Amino acid sequence: MKEDLRKRYTTLVGFLGKALGPHFEVVLHEVDTPEKGIVAIANGHVSGRSVGAPLTNTALRLLVEKEYEKTDCVINYDGVLGNGKPIRSSTFFIMDGEKPTGMLCINFDDSEFHEMAEHLMRLVHPDAFVERHRPMPAPALQAAFADVPEETEHFQNDSGALMEQLYRDAVKSLLLVPPFSGNDRALLIKRLQERGLFELKGSVPFAIEKLGCSQASIYRYLRRAKENN
Repeated sequence: MKEDLRKRYTTLVGFLGKALGPHFEVVLHEVDTPEKGIVAIANGHVSGRSVGAPLTNTALRLLVEKEYEKTDCVINYDGVLGNGKPIRSSTFFIMDGEKPTGMLCINFDDSEFHEMAEHLMRLVHPDAFVERHRPMPAPALQAAFADVPEETEHFQNDSGALMEQLYRDAVKSLLLVPPFSGNDRALLIKRLQERGLFELKGSVPFAIEKLGCSQASIYRYLRRAKENN
């Protein structure tokens, strides 16, 4: 990301963080470098991240699928925090010509508002009515997200944890059990490529360790996956 663009959006991150309040995390990701991570953040207590944290699994997938060619932004998709709380997220693509150079993301934690909504309901309605119409409480929300789909956004503090998350999701979605056959490895490499693992620095050594094959094999599987797309 060009320096003047980074400064401009960094200032915007600070402004939005103050204007929206502590329940809104505002994040600026740089996506045109091998590191691909957070360069500015406001209200990082929401997800527990700080500058230097990597992209999320969802952000990687949006880049690999070139979602920026279809729309300027992706609004109100589901995420899950490290403590299990569901979160609502939106992403705006920052473009440099026809290629993305950054992503401006806003993540909203509304868990406290569910408790407030129930309290207000109890002020004006009898308990029996509230029990029938009460909003889903935070513990139930967390339970509802206990077995989240692969596409749900997860927030990690380092690229190693992100790669582990992508790997676990891929193995689970393909119903594979190690040790992996050659066909298993081909399927896994294709799924990991689709989910953006190989956009991350250090991804090839990671895949070599997890799949138990050579660097040449990883690149061969990658070429095959790209040819089949």
